[in-house]
Amino acid sequence: MPDSRDPQNPAQPAGPPPPGTWVLGRVRGIRLTMRFTWLPVAMLLAIGFAAIIGQQFPELGGWRYVAAFAFVVAFTVSILIHELAHALMAMRFGIGVSEINLGFFAAGTHIEGERKSPLEEFAVSVVGPIASLIVGGLAYLGSRAFDEGVGYVALWELGVANLIVGVTNLLPGLPLDGGWVLRAIVWKLTGNMHTGTIAAAWAGRILAMAVLALPVLLEEIWGRQPSMVDFLIALLVGFFLWSGSTASLMQARLRRKLPALQVRTMARRAVAVHSGTPLAEAVRLAGEAHAGAVVVIDGDGKPHALVSETAVAAVAPNQRPWTTVSEVSTRIGAGHIIGINDTGEEILATLRRHPSSEYLVLDADGGVYGVLATSDVERAFRSR
Repeated sequence: MPDSRDPQNPAQPAGPPPPGTWVLGRVRGIRLTMRFTWLPVAMLLAIGFAAIIGQQFPELGGWRYVAAFAFVVAFTVSILIHELAHALMAMRFGIGVSEINLGFFAAGTHIEGERKSPLEEFAVSVVGPIASLIVGGLAYLGSRAFDEGVGYVALWELGVANLIVGVTNLLPGLPLDGGWVLRAIVWKLTGNMHTGTIAAAWAGRILAMAVLALPVLLEEIWGRQPSMVDFLIALLVGFFLWSGSTASLMQARLRRKLPALQVRTMARRAVAVHSGTPLAEAVRLAGEAHAGAVVVIDGDGKPHALVSETAVAAVAPNQRPWTTVSEVSTRIGAGHIIGINDTGEEILATLRRHPSSEYLVLDADGGVYGVLATSDVERAFRSR
């Protein structure tokens, strides 16, 4: 099943669940949640299984719904086993995992770190489908213990369901597990992780188009007239595959730009002034020095606040001689300092953990180099 990835390690405690999400508990510190969108899946499974049981064992009457409920619970547990396999394998490699979530087309393990090697990628990705195939095999073997009856049908259907989950997730295209497996293989062959992502994302798009064509193929190859349900399922699955693969493709292209992003080249040179300096004087000094930012320092020469362009523009020119920089400055908060040698991933990590419009840039000796504006980072992304 697809997993979400955020390059931070170890995992941070998961925040409060979004509306429509229930917390089921925790396993080894991993929060287990379920979205309300899982309920339609559970209802369809229950209705379908109850119909099968009702046809084969009409004498059960209303008890077939109890059997259907038990089947849905067993299938849900098998999906959790699939996701736990991903999570435990990731933790074995020292990669943090914050949450396992169940939802319609959204079951996933929230893994909080990038794989360090193709081997890690392959192992973490392939173990989920393997777990589903093992559960399916055990269910099939369990059904052999029953010659007939509800137990036989339930275990047989559970085995088939897990076989479908395992095989489907091994299809080589993102965002399926098989897509991450393909990514690992291409990564190993080319030595480039981003090339692997792009190849697996395009494979996911091809899969999406193949799924959309399935109802037509049913009639052309097997002579079966497709129903509206067939077209609806193909549309939902195809949309899921296309949107997931497209998101992965965009992320890969974005990450290719990261190594070229450097604080040193994006930061605006700054002038340092004391807090009592008139704003007009600070602007004049910045203009003479061809600087694009103003840093406010204390009596010991240590920076403690920044003056943004927005703050300067908000003060009328005739009021700037009578306004001090301390009146329009913003204190430098925790995490709003960035190193001059930081590059792509480090820049994004700082922006993600400590959102701000501007960051103080220090040189290698701890002195003031300049200011990095978030708008400049966004502009650098768009221009590359």
